Amino acid sequence: MTTPDEKRRNLIWGREALEELSADATLSQHWRDESAELLGRYPSVAALKDCSDLDLDPLQIQYAQVLSASKDLFQCMRASPACSAQRRYSLLVILRHFY
Repeated sequence: MTTPDEKRRNLIWGREALEELSADATLSQHWRDESAELLGRYPSVAALKDCSDLDLDPLQIQYAQVLSASKDLFQCMRASPACSAQRRYSLLVILRHFY
């Protein structure tokens, strides 16, 4: 079972991954653009850190669309042959308890 702390941590890691992906010149422009667009709609680190364990579910509901799209992007990237082994592993760790 995923704990609220695990959820929060992986949501924060998801945001950090989008920041990295949107700035990574080795990725296709499409993936960088999609990462940047999702990052613009993603909850802020402060919002994620400030919500209590009881407030995490409403936050996930409020941001359900962008979190789902981020999860889809991470899964798509992991399946791509262009994804490095290190990035594939990092995305797997993020996805373990993500949304």
